[in-house]
Amino acid sequence: LPAMRGLCPRLWLAIQSSEFPRSAEAGDEPAVEGLRQLADQAAAAGVAISLYHHAGFWLERIEDAVRLAKRVGRRNVVVTFNLAHWLKVDGRDLAQRLDLALPLLDAVTVNGATPDSDRSWGRIIQPLDQGTFDWAGLVRELDRRGFSGPVCLQLWGVGGLKQDNLRNSIAAWRAAFP
Repeated sequence: LPAMRGLCPRLWLAIQSSEFPRSAEAGDEPAVEGLRQLADQAAAAGVAISLYHHAGFWLERIEDAVRLAKRVGRRNVVVTFNLAHWLKVDGRDLAQRLDLALPLLDAVTVNGATPDSDRSWGRIIQPLDQGTFDWAGLVRELDRRGFSGPVCLQLWGVGGLKQDNLRNSIAAWRAAFP
């Protein structure tokens, strides 16, 4: 953490557990204890801990990240909303999830996606110029709600040339936000 001072404003943290099932509140107590210690060390280095909900992990849903951040009760423990993981796990009630997360929301990841009955990664993580999900509408909704943090591009596991995926995503972003 001291080496991060001035270089990285946040440490994304996705939490797994071999003891507690996904989203189980029973895992909150040990997680809160460890996160408070980590948050204090991170604060001394000027770093925020951004809880990153991840499909298949104990911290699986954005609701889990918000619940845990509130319980930790440290100003530098915040949350990231990840579009792909929200689509993979739930994909419902987006406005409600954004309202819940907004007071603690530090960053958002977006990507192209085609959410349907096939929730494979290849369908829910695509370049921005692909898919049917209105990612630009999500960004506009965040802006309407006053979110001013970073919006990051998620292209994990996307096939093809990385340069093409990035170039096409930049072009799609510029077309959506001229």
